[in-house]
Amino acid sequence: MVFSLVSSAEEHQGRRSMAMKGSLLDFLQGWMLIPWRIFIEVYTNLYRPSISKDEGEHVPDMDASDTTVDEREMRHWTKLAETWWDPEGEFALLRGFNTTRIPFIIKTYQRLLPKQSADFSDFDYPLKGLKVIDVGCGAGLVSEPLVELGADVTAVDMVPEIIQIAKTHWTQTHKGARGPEYPEYLCEPVEELAKSREGYYDMALCLEVLDHVGNLPPFVEHCCKFVRKGGCAIFSTFNRTTAALLLGIIGAEHLLRIVPMDTHHFHKFVKPSELTEMISSHGLRTVSVHGSFPLNPFARRPKWVDIGYTGVTYVLVATRD
Repeated sequence: MVFSLVSSAEEHQGRRSMAMKGSLLDFLQGWMLIPWRIFIEVYTNLYRPSISKDEGEHVPDMDASDTTVDEREMRHWTKLAETWWDPEGEFALLRGFNTTRIPFIIKTYQRLLPKQSADFSDFDYPLKGLKVIDVGCGAGLVSEPLVELGADVTAVDMVPEIIQIAKTHWTQTHKGARGPEYPEYLCEPVEELAKSREGYYDMALCLEVLDHVGNLPPFVEHCCKFVRKGGCAIFSTFNRTTAALLLGIIGAEHLLRIVPMDTHHFHKFVKPSELTEMISSHGLRTVSVHGSFPLNPFARRPKWVDIGYTGVTYVLVATRD
């Protein structure tokens, strides 16, 4: 019995020691790779494909010029599928965005949408009456709280494993609730869904997604198609600036290790002026652009706040008049 306890303790200590060594090696490797990563990101940005069309691995079918699927991104997110709802996992930083994203969505709904289309009398469900599509929903980090606040949510993502995790998580945490209070999770390309649901939604959300798609202009076009007349769209992403490179890639992926390596790529970041130009060609008018920044950037789950500086990440709101 004593031998068994000693063996168990030694085994536990061995695993802990290996984990610590692995963490230390990862930490050192992350620091050592910084010069190379900066070189690669800057070089790729200088010689990157035109923003009008990404080439090579980002477009799986050379004949399908309208496709928005990035096969490399698909593989990356599939590997991380099981960690979406882990409070200490890879997406803790992304979940932290909800502290500012959800209140902002509520304020935008109440400020921009016509009063006859909104029901503001129910304080427990401030989004009651809102039809919203969450494009690139992941495992439902934003979709779930929106439903809980009364919204009718369609959530779409291209990774089947992640959509299944989203469905399972909702069922487990809401005791199998169905009906209008259940997110409609779909695994379908936006270009296909936009054909049947053009002008259907009061609000389209595209949060932290733009730098992960293959062919950006068609993707933005299809997101715009979802918005009805009088409705609005909210986009959030990284700006293509030196500050975003240093904080969003080098800081988050290499120094703090709070984002998986190779999650972001500098040449795929989008400037607000570029996004504004794209959406304006599809009938949407930009009404506001503001930045987001963590109050405690060294925390694994920082509290985010809205600020005027848009040099790192920004949120753009547009309406269809």
